[in-house]
Amino acid sequence: MGRESVLLQCSNRFGQRRLVVALGATDGGNGLVRTESAKGKELVKLTSNDNGGIIDVFNKTGEGIAQMHANEYGNGVVWAGNRKGMGRELKPGP
Repeated sequence: MGRESVLLQCSNRFGQRRLVVALGATDGGNGLVRTESAKGKELVKLTSNDNGGIIDVFNKTGEGIAQMHANEYGNGVVWAGNRKGMGRELKPGP
């Protein structure tokens, strides 16, 4: 996942502190923003690679259910699936 350099914690009404947002860098040096649920599950991850930005979305149990990214030609690719990883990819084209 990479290393995080800034962590934002919030307290709930019972005074319990929870990590909600992590800011940092991937091992490749690209920026990284991660949000977590109150139960500590990763919900959204924003990062990038040599092709452009990447958005990953996870369900409440941590399975990846959607991704949006740029492909090697600079076109957008969107994938959406179920909790078992089965889904469809939408690519630009005729």
